[in-house]
Amino acid sequence: MTLHSKVISASTAVLFSACVYHDSEIQSSVCKSDDLSLKVAATTDASSCSAADGSITVSASGGVSGYTFSINSGTYQTDSVFSNLAIGSYTLSAKDYNGCVVSQTASVNNAESTLTLSVSTTANSGCPTANGTLTVSTTGGTAPYQYKINSNAYQSSNTFTGLAAGTYSISVIDSSNCPTTTSAVITRNGPSFASDISSIITTKCAISGCHNGSKSPNLTTYARINSNASKIKSEIVSGSMPPSNSSAGSLSQTQINLITCWINDGVLNN
Repeated sequence: MTLHSKVISASTAVLFSACVYHDSEIQSSVCKSDDLSLKVAATTDASSCSAADGSITVSASGGVSGYTFSINSGTYQTDSVFSNLAIGSYTLSAKDYNGCVVSQTASVNNAESTLTLSVSTTANSGCPTANGTLTVSTTGGTAPYQYKINSNAYQSSNTFTGLAAGTYSISVIDSSNCPTTTSAVITRNGPSFASDISSIITTKCAISGCHNGSKSPNLTTYARINSNASKIKSEIVSGSMPPSNSSAGSLSQTQINLITCWINDGVLNN
C-alpha cells in the first residue's frame, strides 16, 4: 500500500481520512465510511429546445477537501460550474482528496416549455427478478405524450415495471417533440449483508483452507467481499465457488439468488 500524506488535524488523523489509498480494499473501506456528499446548487434551463446555453452548478462537502468535479464521466476539474449544456439529463460527480466519489443526476430543460413531470416509485424487492416500478405524471405541454427511461425507446405508457434498484433518467416528449427530463430513484428492499449474506460467505466460502486467508481472495471482511463482488458473483453463478470438493458443500439456488441480488443492488453494508 502506498500512502501520500497531508497535514491534518489530530481528530482527522485517527480516521486516516487524509491519505490517498492505492490498495483497493482499504480505499473501498475508507470510502464506505466517508461522509462526502454532492449537492446540485443551481440549474439554468436552456433558452430553447435547440440551444446549448444551460448550466449546472454543484457543491461538495464532507470527505477530505480538495474536491474536483466531473459531468457524464468526463475529466475532473476544480470548477464546480458546467456551462453550455443542451437539454437533457446529466450525471454530476464529486471526488475528494481520498479519491472517494459520489454522484447525482440533474436535468437541463427547455425554458420555453410548460411541460412538467412528477414521478412515483415502488422499491425493488425482487430476488433474483427485479420488480421495482416507476410511474410518470405530466402537466402542461400539449398531448400526446411519450415516455422513456435511460436510453430506451419512447413508449406511450407512462409506467415502467421490472426495474432494479438505481437512479433512472426519465424523458417525456409532447407534440413539440422537445424532451423534458427528470430523474428518480428506485430504492432497494432486497437482501441484507448482516442478516443474509455474511453467514453464507462465512460458512460456505471463508472457511479453513479456502477464502479465510488461505486462498485468494480473502473474504473474511465486508471490505474484502465488497472489492471482490464481481468475482464472487461470476464464480457462484458458474458453480466454481465453492468448489465441488469443498467440505462446506455447494450453495443452494436460494443462496445464489440472495448473493447475486445483493451484489446487483450495490453491495450495501446493510
